[in-house]
Amino acid sequence: MSSIGLKIWIDWKIYLFLLLAVLLISSMTFAENPLIHKNPQSYVLQKLQSNDIVFLGTTHKRKPVLEFISKLLPLLHETETTHLGLEIASDQQERIDKFIVIGQGLDSIKIHPQIDCPAYRSLLASIRFIDRDKRPAVIALDKPYGVTVSRDEYMAGSIIKILDQFPRAKILAVVGNLHILKKVIWEEHVKNPHGFIRSYLDKLMPEYQVVSIAQCIDESPKECDFTREFSNREGAVAMDCDRSFAGWKIGITAPLAIKPLEPYEVLDGVIVY
Repeated sequence: MSSIGLKIWIDWKIYLFLLLAVLLISSMTFAENPLIHKNPQSYVLQKLQSNDIVFLGTTHKRKPVLEFISKLLPLLHETETTHLGLEIASDQQERIDKFIVIGQGLDSIKIHPQIDCPAYRSLLASIRFIDRDKRPAVIALDKPYGVTVSRDEYMAGSIIKILDQFPRAKILAVVGNLHILKKVIWEEHVKNPHGFIRSYLDKLMPEYQVVSIAQCIDESPKECDFTREFSNREGAVAMDCDRSFAGWKIGITAPLAIKPLEPYEVLDGVIVY
């Protein structure tokens, strides 16, 4: 083989190798990315280990979401979590305490109709069976009927009360996805735009480390790139909302009259079912 022919042959081999490498890389999905966590439970626990407050957003009345939370609760002691905040009106605190102590009165606890379902009450029941020395204090965060401030401002105040009394508290707050957003920019036509729990906390208690993790289930693939990419996989996956997801749409914000923001501006993490 002539030197020219040998060079052409080598160049062709190099070209073929590079082409195969490009095809292999382009065929990889985020699911093969080591930053995608196949164990969302461990992901949440890791966030609790390294932060003061973790907001775990929910889509209400979705059984897989509530079962995930129920299985997570007995493990909270591993992260030294001291308080569990729930989206229940604070005037129900006495009934919650009574149920946890004596096991009676679960049906008497008033829960908002958008949240109340057998799986949610089963979640409450599961809390009672956690060993007393490992069980976090259960706090009803939401505002009672008739209070004039927004629900998000009230729930932020409930968390601030915990931290005022227990400055070294570690809190898991389980509330609806739309309460945990870090930032929104409302459209001009929105009347009486309000903040979210995070915006109030970041303003009043910026010294605390806070993380917001949304849970996406049954979102429209047309409105949620995370659902389009991950929902066809068995089980659930978790991931940080970093800049690698720039340009992605996230479905939980679709109903809001807000200006477009990157996922990492709105949330710190996402669990996709």
